[in-house]
Amino acid sequence: MMIEFVREPIDLDQVSCACSMDYVGAISMFVGITRRYTGGIETLSLEYEAYESMATIKMNELIQQASQLWKLQRVAFVHRLGSVPVGQTSMVVATGSAHRSDAMEACQWIVQRVKAEVPIWKKEHYAAGAPKWIHPAN
Repeated sequence: MMIEFVREPIDLDQVSCACSMDYVGAISMFVGITRRYTGGIETLSLEYEAYESMATIKMNELIQQASQLWKLQRVAFVHRLGSVPVGQTSMVVATGSAHRSDAMEACQWIVQRVKAEVPIWKKEHYAAGAPKWIHPAN
């Protein structure tokens, strides 16, 4: 299991490797990136903050729950903190399982739960106008 909060660009190969092992036949990976436009408004960057100790505890709980619902061998979660420019990765969730259905379903479930339950906040910085804090579920 890998749970990390980082301030530098996320290495996707490292995350993928964290989910590899002899019994893993499928790795499903969600990669969230900063997009240029949201609802027609130009975004320059996203800024993330987290209550890291509580977020780590919550991620451990979510991974344990996912492991009870699906046959997972490995799970990796990496979230960027600080400023994340357009085109760069802000969050990665990867799940490794013997079969693709478990890996894919668990990955989607974890991403949804992270957005709803883990204390991570984002502020959008726009090309025009003041920055705005966005609800974590968005």
